[in-house]
Amino acid sequence: MTIESANKEVCDELIRLLRVQRHDFINHIQVVHALLQLGRVEKALRYIEDIAKDPNMITDPLRMKVCPADCQRKAVHD
Repeated sequence: MTIESANKEVCDELIRLLRVQRHDFINHIQVVHALLQLGRVEKALRYIEDIAKDPNMITDPLRMKVCPADCQRKAVHD
């Protein structure tokens, strides 16, 4: 496997992870929005607090040590 093909695989995986993360984030926003529309402010606040404590929500795929710089640029602009 060449360095270029290895970099492409890493980039592809990074972009896939970012898309999954974006999808999950949008779902969380929709839940909070629905709770607020229903007047469930306390439940919305607890939901946000639970999300803030979730270690999966604070990971940053762009900090992967194997991520090439050109891949980071592509991910930010994709």
